[in-house]
Amino acid sequence: MICYMNASLQSLLTLKEFVEDIKSQEDVLVLCSEAQLMRCFLNIVRCRSSPDSRLKLEVVMRFKRVLSIQAPEFGQDGMKDAHEFLTAVLNQIRKLLLPLTETAITMGRNYCCPVQRHLQFKMQNMRTCKGCGVQSIKEEDFIMLSLDLIAGGSVQDMVNMHQMERELEFRCECGGNTSSLASKFLTLPNYLILHLKRFMFTENLVMVKLEDPIILCREMTVAAHQCGQRYSLVSVISHIGSSARRGHYVNDGLHPDHPLEDGTDRWLHFNDIFVLETSGAMVSELCIACSGMRTPSPQEEGSTPESLVPNKVSS
Repeated sequence: MICYMNASLQSLLTLKEFVEDIKSQEDVLVLCSEAQLMRCFLNIVRCRSSPDSRLKLEVVMRFKRVLSIQAPEFGQDGMKDAHEFLTAVLNQIRKLLLPLTETAITMGRNYCCPVQRHLQFKMQNMRTCKGCGVQSIKEEDFIMLSLDLIAGGSVQDMVNMHQMERELEFRCECGGNTSSLASKFLTLPNYLILHLKRFMFTENLVMVKLEDPIILCREMTVAAHQCGQRYSLVSVISHIGSSARRGHYVNDGLHPDHPLEDGTDRWLHFNDIFVLETSGAMVSELCIACSGMRTPSPQEEGSTPESLVPNKVSS
């Protein structure tokens, strides 16, 4: 069962600038033995439009075997979590920065990590003691943001709530036990990957799935430290089923031959070997009642964080 792989990889393939960045540095990848995973990803890119289903299965399984060298949990059969798979893929690509940089130097080239360039962002967490007012500030790099679910709320609501000040238990040296925690974006990525947390543990440590409907925004504005950026939905990964241990992953993404600015709103629905045409409006409407992990991201070539053309979307 590799539906979690198919859905995740199809979503990555929708990020055009991310994919083009990897393709443009293929000569560096070829000469770096450690970059086997990225070479396997390029093989998937090449055969995406091929009618040969056997070839496609071979390259995907090859990718899976290479990934599982460092992430052995994905070398086993059975259902896996798409969010964990996608995280493992992006982290392994990011860890190749040093060997690929060294290889590029020997070629008189520069290497640019596609994950850092297009997906990575920085957030600041500031904890303030309610008793003495002492503050502790921590900055972290992320490649996706996990959000608590708001029943009936929109993805925009969940992003906003994540940045609101909230209370937590923390013992300070002054003797106080309560602090506030505030999070904010310091930088914004070209593509923002959001993970909606639909699985949670009960008090008896039983994992359950939250089936509450949500509103999937087609466009969303995210504020950062000194700027803001407007994002448009380009891809959605959904888990169909009521259990974390069973179910099925599918992906909906912007049609590769029909960018958003052409006004056709053409999308594709990927369900393992079955590919159907759909629309962004249909995806947004169905996902109001659909549960799972969603991956909204923006794609706007040449845009700046302050100005993203509203009608140009990507996946």
